[in-house]
Amino acid sequence: MSNKSKLDNDVKFRPNYKWPKEGTEKMCPKLNEPLQLQKNLPQFYGKPWWCHFCQWQFSEDDLKSEDFCKNHD
Repeated sequence: MSNKSKLDNDVKFRPNYKWPKEGTEKMCPKLNEPLQLQKNLPQFYGKPWWCHFCQWQFSEDDLKSEDFCKNHD
């Protein structure tokens, strides 16, 4: 058995989130406050949307899911 960890191939450190066009605006599904769109930079590892008020990150899929907020209160 090799000492090399299989994690090198299986862990994705920067998921391929769908980034909206710059200037897009969305509201926080938890607090109905404006979300901040993060810049899609190679060194950024978070989700595209950030809520300053509830301190939560959102992806486009999170915002489309009707059950998302029910699972993250």
